[in-house]
Amino acid sequence: MLRRSFLIGLIMMVLASSSCRAEKDTCRIVLVESEGYDADRQVSDAYAGETLTFMLYPEQGYSIKGCDYTDYTLQQLADGMLLTLYHVKYNERVHLDVKKTDKVFYCYGQGGRFENGSDRAEYPVVNSHLRLNTPLGRNLHREAHTLIGWNTQEDGKGNTIGLGSRTDLNDGNSLYAQWAPWTDVNQFTWEERTDGIHITGYTGHEERIVIPGLIGNQPVRFIEKNAFKGVKADGVVFPDSLVSVEDGAFEQAEFSELWLFDSLRNFSDYGFLHVPIRTLHILAFEAPVYSGTYYATFPDKMDRLIMLKQKKKIVFFSGSSARFGYDCERIDRAFPDYDVINMGVFAYTNALPQFEIIRTCMQSGDILVHSPEFDAAQRQFCTSSNLDAAFYKMIEEDYDILTRLDLSGYTQVFTALHEYLLSRKGMEQRSYELSPSSFDEDGNPSSAPSYNIYGDYVLYRENAETEKPVYGLQVRYVPAAYPEKNFIEPLNRAYRSFLEKGIRVYFTYAPRNRIAVSEDSTQEARQLLDAHFRKYLCVPVISELEDSLVSGRYLYGTDNHLSTEGVQIRTSEIIKDLKMQMEMEKDENA
Repeated sequence: MLRRSFLIGLIMMVLASSSCRAEKDTCRIVLVESEGYDADRQVSDAYAGETLTFMLYPEQGYSIKGCDYTDYTLQQLADGMLLTLYHVKYNERVHLDVKKTDKVFYCYGQGGRFENGSDRAEYPVVNSHLRLNTPLGRNLHREAHTLIGWNTQEDGKGNTIGLGSRTDLNDGNSLYAQWAPWTDVNQFTWEERTDGIHITGYTGHEERIVIPGLIGNQPVRFIEKNAFKGVKADGVVFPDSLVSVEDGAFEQAEFSELWLFDSLRNFSDYGFLHVPIRTLHILAFEAPVYSGTYYATFPDKMDRLIMLKQKKKIVFFSGSSARFGYDCERIDRAFPDYDVINMGVFAYTNALPQFEIIRTCMQSGDILVHSPEFDAAQRQFCTSSNLDAAFYKMIEEDYDILTRLDLSGYTQVFTALHEYLLSRKGMEQRSYELSPSSFDEDGNPSSAPSYNIYGDYVLYRENAETEKPVYGLQVRYVPAAYPEKNFIEPLNRAYRSFLEKGIRVYFTYAPRNRIAVSEDSTQEARQLLDAHFRKYLCVPVISELEDSLVSGRYLYGTDNHLSTEGVQIRTSEIIKDLKMQMEMEKDENA
């Protein structure tokens, strides 16, 4: 008996030395070293049941796909990858699945040289998005030239992509630098000061003015008032060294196209008074800061929209009430003849430029379903032509989206851009590799994808415990709040731009906590408002206003973001409404 007890004790001691089942035992985790990555440490200890994290840094040309630990997550962060091992129980050697990247961009200097002296560089392709961000090009230089983008063909006749903006590998994985030769410095007047060169005038007549980045080995930093007043050209290219454009610098100049870098700091609309700019190219000089946030879902959704441009589709659009409002997989099954896209992101930015951008990827036979949020009615009903900082945050990961807009119809273009660039100051620079689907709504890493391929936010959202509104904002559902001239007419103009292309547009109501409404939003007032929209809107109203006012229990965290159960209820309603409307139109056209 004593011998048996001794053997059992010995076995237990051996087990304790190689494992850490007891709560106070220490576990040692060793990351097995291999080619293609570095880590903040290879060995770490923890108590049983604890969670361990490691920062991993893939080398260029490699990616980390996973590991052989049972319960883990692997998240792409700004400066590397975060490996989290949950509930450690044993001393273990963890093998990482490190792969040599299969796909790379081959970037050709086309007369320029990379920092290592080569005329070609390779950049690994990371499939965080449906389309892929190109390199910034900061390490590529050519004397007396400014790099203004890439092209998919060596002769420059392929697709042109701005620095950092997105491309499709179907166009090939070779990118060729596009250069703008500097305009002769003798056509400028300038002053050399302690903070760099200040351009004070221009006397030339070039079709495209390319402002030099250097004059006399000093960087060009400022453009002074009246320096280009009344100048006529087709386009202007700013150097990446430029930091300030003074008020009145380009007043009454005539050019329609401008290239600038997101390193520009001080400027506003006053620097471009009465300039008929139609196309603005923003070239990424700095890494993104909003990558991985919900703002970055707009480029991801645009990726899907661009790739489905020639397909028959249903596009849902508004702000976050759409982002949290549909189960598009169910809708896709209900309408097998259509592809489905949820373009909803953020209501508190002007819907007008988003409408125009979305329209460029839609065709006759497509359907647009718009559900404007009444707590952001001025923006959602397109009552203004102003751009704002939030719009630029939404296109940060693909500035080329902006080139889809004719900016001659917009105001506050540069003032809003300036505000956006100021918002980035001091923020952590992140990576294009980050995907919003790797994070939850609050920016925390998510072990499950938070967005699906349709653009829906899909993490589980529980019902609220009470019907009580979250905010004190009481939305008005009365006709007087939406006068025909100030609200209906601008929205109709936006709708008609789709109708003219043969795109069907349907108006539906965004969800709202039924008690988060103003006192004068009585049932009678709501009936009058519904009749108001049905009379004056130029498109069908396919749902009932009363159906959009829901119990607060079906909302999550706000007064208009649906819980997971609320989404299913609303999805059933929108499928029914769409089918009824489409059947009615079919009968009318029979």
